[in-house]
Amino acid sequence: MAKSNQIEQQKILRIFKLINLLRGNIGKPVHKLAETLGTDPRTIYRYFKLLEALGFEIEKEHSKFKILDRVEHPNDHSFGTFSDDEILFLNDLISGSSKKNLLKDSILQKISIRSDFKQSVTKLFNANLGIFVDLVSQAIKDKNQVILRDYYSVSSDSVADRLLEPVVFSKNFDSIYALEVESKKMKIFKIERIGEVLVTSKPFKFQELHEPLEQGLFGFSGKNQFLVHLKMTKKAFQLMIEEHPDTKPFTYTKNRNQYYFKAELPHLHGIARFILGLPGEIKVLEGEELIVNLREQLNKMSI
Repeated sequence: MAKSNQIEQQKILRIFKLINLLRGNIGKPVHKLAETLGTDPRTIYRYFKLLEALGFEIEKEHSKFKILDRVEHPNDHSFGTFSDDEILFLNDLISGSSKKNLLKDSILQKISIRSDFKQSVTKLFNANLGIFVDLVSQAIKDKNQVILRDYYSVSSDSVADRLLEPVVFSKNFDSIYALEVESKKMKIFKIERIGEVLVTSKPFKFQELHEPLEQGLFGFSGKNQFLVHLKMTKKAFQLMIEEHPDTKPFTYTKNRNQYYFKAELPHLHGIARFILGLPGEIKVLEGEELIVNLREQLNKMSI
């Protein structure tokens, strides 16, 4: 019975992680979702049907899938806190309890209608997140190297193990600033893309190379400076300041209905992803490197 409960719990955690992966402007192909979750494409399609039955709206575009966050009748739903029973269940879930998971539908429905809980949901239902943070925190304190098992890199679109010397967390504890031992470079690693954290007994060897990097406005950091000047629709402007609030000082308006963004960015992947998620809503006024990046991304899309 305990084994059966454990298998059921693993399925629920996989669904929670799938929800996290499907959120965002850019969709993800089924084979990548299956690879990240350690399952097969047929199972991913079955999960799609389950999520749709629970009220999620899943959109397919160019063979990529994402969840649309929409609340059409907010007054029909409860926007209060979770019930006491649900809180107890979540605590049991995160701590690895084998308690029966009878409250999953209620929680999934609340996740689907509460966009204001997006960040909390991401942290809460990726049950391994807290464990990862604790392990890396201890490694930082003890100055030991760590291995990120099965880390998914968006830029290279690959999964691999990474040997790191962690330095500090981002302010939201959703990323790690760390020295990648192989490249001897400081990089940012997203917690939610980690498969497993292994803390080694090996002490830091390259502490003189440790230097905290300031996270860019769109989640990517670096030492380059790319000038980007955009003209946006009101929709794009609103989404930008909601999803990336630190961009607000770099936006301005003209004639009350023309919206612009102008800044120097250390990396272009984040802004390119944002633009591609809003086709026809954003025009690049300045930024030759950005235009080249966008064209490369478009060429990779299978239509």
